[in-house]
Parts: sequence; C-alpha cells; structure tokens
Amino acid sequence: MAGFFGLRIKSKLMLALLGVSLGSTLVVGTISLQRGRAILRTSIFNQLTSIRTSKAHQFELFFENLRNQTHVFANDKMFIAAMREFKQSYRDLEAGIVSPVPETVPTSIQPQGVEQEVPKIQTVPETWVQEIDAYYTNEFVPRLEKNVAGNPVLNTYRPTSFASRYLQYHYIASNPKPVGEKNQQVDAGDGSQYSQVHRKYHQNFDEIVQKFGYYDLFLIDPETGNIVYSVYKETDYATSLFNGPYQRSNLAKVVEEVLDNPEQGTVRIVDFDAYRPSYAAPAAFLAAPIYDGANLVGILAIQLPVEQINRVMTSGEDWQGKGLGKTGETYLVGDDQRMRSVSRFLLETPDEFKEQLRSQGTSAETLQLMENFGTTILVQAVETVAAQQALKGKTGTRVVTDYRGIPVLSSYAPLNIQGLDWVILAEMDIAEAFEPLQALQKSIFILTVLLILVVTGIANFAANIFVNPIKRLSAGANKVSEGHLDTEVNLNSADEFGELAQTFNAMVQNLREQQATIARQKKENEALLLNILPSTVATRRQKGEMQIADQIPQVTLLVASIEGFTKLTEQQQDVALAATWLNELVTSFDEAAKQYDVKKLTALGEQYIAVCGLTKQRLDQTKRIVDFAIAINHLLHSFNAKHSTQLSLRIGIHLGPIQAAIVGKQPFMYTLWGETLNRARQLHQQVQVDQIVVTQAVYEAVQELYTFEAEGTGAQDSTTSQLTDIWLLKRD
Repeated sequence: MAGFFGLRIKSKLMLALLGVSLGSTLVVGTISLQRGRAILRTSIFNQLTSIRTSKAHQFELFFENLRNQTHVFANDKMFIAAMREFKQSYRDLEAGIVSPVPETVPTSIQPQGVEQEVPKIQTVPETWVQEIDAYYTNEFVPRLEKNVAGNPVLNTYRPTSFASRYLQYHYIASNPKPVGEKNQQVDAGDGSQYSQVHRKYHQNFDEIVQKFGYYDLFLIDPETGNIVYSVYKETDYATSLFNGPYQRSNLAKVVEEVLDNPEQGTVRIVDFDAYRPSYAAPAAFLAAPIYDGANLVGILAIQLPVEQINRVMTSGEDWQGKGLGKTGETYLVGDDQRMRSVSRFLLETPDEFKEQLRSQGTSAETLQLMENFGTTILVQAVETVAAQQALKGKTGTRVVTDYRGIPVLSSYAPLNIQGLDWVILAEMDIAEAFEPLQALQKSIFILTVLLILVVTGIANFAANIFVNPIKRLSAGANKVSEGHLDTEVNLNSADEFGELAQTFNAMVQNLREQQATIARQKKENEALLLNILPSTVATRRQKGEMQIADQIPQVTLLVASIEGFTKLTEQQQDVALAATWLNELVTSFDEAAKQYDVKKLTALGEQYIAVCGLTKQRLDQTKRIVDFAIAINHLLHSFNAKHSTQLSLRIGIHLGPIQAAIVGKQPFMYTLWGETLNRARQLHQQVQVDQIVVTQAVYEAVQELYTFEAEGTGAQDSTTSQLTDIWLLKRD
C-alpha cells in the first residue's frame, strides 16, 4: 500500500482503472462460474436420477418377467410330462435299466403272472470311465483351476453313480461337440429310454433357452436332488444336489428354498455366487416347483441370463445414446458390496480400467478373474458412500469417489426385487460433467486479457487529461496550506474539474461552516445509534462507519398486491373486522417468509414487498422467492375458502442489484432503492390477478425447476433501453 501512495497520480489513476476493471471482471466471472457450476450440477444430478429411475423400473420389470416365465413353464403340461419321463428314465438308469422293455413279444400273450424280463447293466465299462476322467482332466479341471484358489482334485468332481457316469459319458465325455456346445447333441444314439425322452423334449427346451436368453435350464428330482436334465450339460448334469459335489452351491440352495416353501406357484431366487460347474463364473438361479395335479414331481431351475442383465444395464452398450456421455454408467451392487452387473469401463477401455484398479490396490488375482470371466460381477468391490447409503435403503444424490478412485456425481437407490438385496447406481465423472465450465473459464481469461489492454490505453489517455488540472489545484492547495485563504484557482472547464475549482475557491470561505456541519453530523450519527437498525448495520455504526450505503450485487425481489381488499372493506363497513382480516393474511405471509428465509421489506396496505439475498447471499435465493410466491398464493386461496372472500394476488418477481442505505435523521430508516425494486413494482402492476410473473433474469435462474410460459415483453429497461421479456409461472 505504501508503494501505491508513493506513485505519481497518473500511475495511480491507471492502476485504479485497471484494478476496478480487473476486479469487476473477476467478481462477475467468479459468480458466473459458481452459479453455472451449481446449475450444471443440479442438471446432471436430475439427469442421472431420471436414468437411474428408468433403469430400476426396467430391471425390476425384467426380474418380474423372469419370475412369470419360470412360473408359467413350471405349470406347462410339456414341462410336467418331461419331468415325469426324465425322472422315471433316470431312475431306471440308477437301477441299471438302460433299454426300454422289448416289444418283440406282445404283453397280451405272455403267461399270466410272468413279468417281461428287462435287460440290466450293473457296471460302467472301464473305457467309459477313462473317457470321463480324460474329459475332467483335460477340459474341466484346467479351466476351473484358472478361476479358483488351489488345485482342484479330480476325485472331488468325478461322477460315482451308474446313472451319473452313464449320462455324463454319452452326453458330455463322448459328445463330439466342444465345451459350450454340448446342447447341440439331441440323441446320444445309445438306444436307451432316457435318450428317447431326451430326443422328445430337448429341442423344445433348447429353443426356450435360446429364445429367452437363459444361461441354462434344469429339471431336478425333488426326492433325490438329481439333476435329471439340463440343456447345456455342464458337470452338474446327472449329479445330486443333496450329496453330490455341488451340494453347497447356490443351485442347491435355491432347490432347498423351494423344498422349504413348496407351495404351488412359488418362485424362489438366489443371488450370484461362484458356480463351479461353470468354471467358478458368477451364476444366479430361479427355481419353482413342478406339480402334477396335487403331487410335487420335480423342480424347474433356470440359470439367470447374465448377458441380458448386462444388456439392460448398459442399454446395449449405447451409453452415449442414452444420455450418459463418455463416462456415465449404471450398475448394480449386491449386499456384499460387489457388482452384480458389468462395468462400462471393462467393456470399453479394459487396459485403462485395470490400470486404474491396480493403482487403487486391487490384487493381481482379482484382475485375472476379471479377465477370465470378462465381467466385474462378484469380482469388483464397490465400497463407496453412495453404495453404502443405498444398501441402507436410502435414495439420493451426492459427489463421491467411485470404485476406480475417480470423483463422480452419483445417484443411488435400492431395488425392489423379492429375494435380492441389490441397489442401483447411476454415475458420471465430475470432469466430464463440468467440462462446459472449462470452456467458460477459458473465455473469461481471454476477455480479461483483452480488457486489460484496452483499459491500459484508455487510462493512459485519461491520465494525461487529468494531470494538468490536478497540478493547478495542487498548487492552490499548497498556498492554502500556507495560510493564503484568498487563493483562487480558475479552470475554464465545465466538467468535474471546473466544479472542483469552484468548490476549492469556496472552501476557504466555508471552512468554519464546514467544521460546524461536521460537529452537527457527529451528534446526529451518535443519536442514530439510539434508533432500531438491522444488526449488521448497527455493528458497523458502532465500529465508527459514519455513512452506510451498500451496493448489494444480487437480490431477488417480490412485489405483491392483494386485489379486492379495499372493495371488501367498503362492503363490510367494519374497519375492525377488515383490520383483523388484513392482520391474519399478512401474518400468514410473514410466517411463510420465515419458512423460506425471505425478508419482508414492507406490508403497506394491500402491498407486500419481500426480498431474499439482502443480509446474506444464497445460491438458491431466486428459488426461495418463487416458492414463497407460490406459498402465499396458496395461503390467499385458503383465506378465501375460510372467509368466503374473493381476494387475489398480483405478483411480480425480479432479480438484480440493489442499493441500500440509512436515510433520514430521526428516526433513521434503512431503505432500498434501484432499478431492481422499480422493475419488480412495475412488473406486478402489469400482471393479471391470480398470476405470478417473473423477468428474464429470474426465468433463466430457475427455468429448470418450474414451468413457465412466455408472457410477452415488460417495461423498458432503463440501463439497456431494451424491452425485457416477462414469463408467467405455470402452477398445478
């Protein structure tokens, strides 16, 4: 500061002009950026919430359809008949009966009481066992070993019963189709009763799986837990879920739940878990009982279509087309805080995604599983605040750090799916969400540089003009300081310097009067403290600020008129009653003002003026005033209903700067004035009764929060000589 005062006046003037220009630009730019950031953030949150809500509904409907399909299939006659026949032919295999009863000798000519002899096989040929072991050793165990800890032991998984070995040999080990295509074999060609049943139904079941996108379909004997049929013939085929190698799997769990709740029409669901027959890939199941009349004959199980779940959550991998931009995604999280759908980033940028996870401390084993399965389901942990809040049953939006360690805008909610404790999240990177602000910042910087150059040139020119008159005034002031009170400075100009010269010439003559005036003003200022002032103004006075006048950069003003009250008073001819009613109505308005943190300026007769942002700045000041306008309109309607009156409001709202100052002597008044107040008053006079109109500035501030209708143009703006648009607030 000392260095500034040591400069020549020309330099000071140039620096002052530059400082004011640069400061104004910075203030306006900062406010614009903050306001833009708030509006953009709200807009993105609303967009994410809309997408999240739509996806949640779509996904809940998807699961409801899966339940309905399972229920319909479990009650379908074809499934009932297939369950009976598969179960019987499977039990025949367990008893060693492979081929059907020969038909060479008609049953009618057999001796009475003599049963037809059925050929049986008691042991499985050693070559079959070797082929089964070779399949497990060469195909199953190596694939499983990549996805589990430790080394899988062959004896843990190999089939042991005759029926298991028989069917796994013919439909898996000796099936010429590769892994994943075993469903293409319709008939093993062994001539068994089981293969005849398989040939009868398999193509229909395979078509159902393909059409509905299921991963697999199972028929299960409820008495033994045997999987008597599956479409894709993985290693769980022909094993028992009660005592076989997969008795602790989630497929066994869902079968157990059906048996615990065997009511007809029940559909049970079990959450994702690593399913070893599918090489420890994540699998979830639906199951329902199959009844033949009143008898429970089987259980239908469907392995959930993971690809369809991902297709729903990724919108067919069309994220940008669905409004999620370059980094937005929707995904599911289970109660173990792990994903239940695939991450967008694994599909789009797998290398970058894995590097991000690696930097977050994700283990190499987890990354390898992600690569092996091609999914993040059950693999990727989501331990974010948003996921935790959603798992607690809460719905909301917030800024969080996501599972990649990236700051995101997140909208979260629990899902309503019976049997599953899942939540849904819709998120977008903050960097992308606020990308438009970066362009605005760049524009402000360029404009600021240009402004500095222009102002520097203007300041230099103006300083040269101002220096000479100031020098002459300075010389005169030096003479006065030496006691030459008869000194005069004559400037032949009609501008402020000329006025300053006249003032300077009168200074000596009025010196004593000015001193007396100062003394009187001091007494008046001391008396001002005895009057009631706003707390902030009073504090400033106590600290010695003698003249208080503020330029408040932005407030939102509401001017309302109660139409019909004067006429109602004349009709009632009861001043006391009219005063009571007016007090009741204004009091209700005042209570609403407190609720929305709105400051009442005055309630003079039928006119009510309120402001927000006067004593403390609020980012949502305009929304509060609009909400307050809607509230007092509702209050007036309630008043009319209560007293059978027909009053109405005219409400005008404007947004802009305002001037405030202490005026008057005794008592003092803290009053407002300016174009913003005048505009609000003019606007409310133009509006029709029972309407709320706002100016363009108010409309731009809250257009995303309310519905407006263009109402034409309002009064002429004195600062721009332009007619400003006005907007009518549409209310439900």
